[in-house]
Amino acid sequence: MATNIEEISRFLSEAKDLNFSPVADPNILATRFHTESYVDTDGNRFCAMVIAAEEDGRFLKVMVPLAYHFPKDANSYNKLALFQTLLQISWQTKMVQFEYDADEGYVSAIIEFPLEDSQLTQRQLLRCVYGMVETLDRHHDQIVDAMRIGLTPETDQQRRAAFEEFQKLRREERRRNLGA
Repeated sequence: MATNIEEISRFLSEAKDLNFSPVADPNILATRFHTESYVDTDGNRFCAMVIAAEEDGRFLKVMVPLAYHFPKDANSYNKLALFQTLLQISWQTKMVQFEYDADEGYVSAIIEFPLEDSQLTQRQLLRCVYGMVETLDRHHDQIVDAMRIGLTPETDQQRRAAFEEFQKLRREERRRNLGA
């Protein structure tokens, strides 16, 4: 077998006195980590994480199930900004992806990968766990800005350059249409 909750528990215990607890499902552990920037949906500075060994231990899932609350009835502009931001963060980082539950209005952060017949190592697990916390901490303000005010992660200079390029293309299009 690739891994199990007992092995994951041992890896976490040996790391740095990480606190974790089993949940109702025997294949899942819950833990949380102090954060510097990230604030959960209740206003706490910690990241509540779930670690699961699925498919008889052949698949590992590290997840922050309710990382952000984004109402399903939010306007399209902010929704577009949020999705663009989440996709850009996924592209810039390794492993971390985001999911959106449109019915409940929650954004989850997730790392999942198949172990199949390979053995999970402590180093792999800790890279996932700490990578998740680091990603949420580093990009928290960008995600909140996208949800609240519709800002995407470009710098002011990048936004100006994109707008100038848009204006240039629009002028060229108008010239072509006038000359035709």
